[in-house]
Amino acid sequence: MTKLDTIVITGAGRGIGKAAAVQLAGTGARILCISQSANAAETARLINAESLVIDLADYANAESAVTAWINQHSGQRIGVVLAAAILGASGPLIDTDLTTWDLAYRIGVLGNLAVLKALLPRMTEARFGRIAAFAGGGSAYANPIFPAYAASKTAMVRVVENLHEDLKDKGDFAAVCLSPGAVETDMLKEFRSAGGYVRTAAKMEEPVNFLERFLTSDSCGFSGCFVHVRDSYAHLLNTGERIASDSLWKLRRIEQ
Repeated sequence: MTKLDTIVITGAGRGIGKAAAVQLAGTGARILCISQSANAAETARLINAESLVIDLADYANAESAVTAWINQHSGQRIGVVLAAAILGASGPLIDTDLTTWDLAYRIGVLGNLAVLKALLPRMTEARFGRIAAFAGGGSAYANPIFPAYAASKTAMVRVVENLHEDLKDKGDFAAVCLSPGAVETDMLKEFRSAGGYVRTAAKMEEPVNFLERFLTSDSCGFSGCFVHVRDSYAHLLNTGERIASDSLWKLRRIEQ
């Protein structure tokens, strides 16, 4: 099992991000909890971790803040969980204000990437990194209830594909985009209240256990892929085996 010394988690104030922080504290790594509210500090206090309260929508400031933080620490084996997101406005394009799309994109895509970009110089210097982003409702199928959210999550799937290509020859790197299933969170309640349809209900421990297994894996045969928490992926961790459809795979899960 790969030993991480640092794990950075966005969206750590609530939901899956918070649950991941609590569980991953058990790995012994230094945990940095990031969110736009004081909830990040509350999560950090629970697990004796560190926190940064950052508005990820101001992604330039987010990158600067995380750069300053990592420069004060000696971490070399870094894992990153990019869980921050907002649903944005609901309804069809004709009825939605594009400023809400902009905010969803700045938080869910650019803000998360700003955090990762701040860490990448250290990760590439150490030739090691584990990166987990999140897909969600609308990445694999249409989600007109929350179209800005769906677009931002689909963007993260492609970002992960590109990250894999960027990093595959630079050391021991793996990047995946996880579809966690519909976990009972505040966001899911909001989604349901707006008429959203839940396809796959999941318990919180499913995505959290996935994150721990992936982040601490010695090898990952589906780096660059979009994986659902219920997919059969265990044979592709720590075995050296690579997903056979790698050359054809685009914006699809490792298993249908």
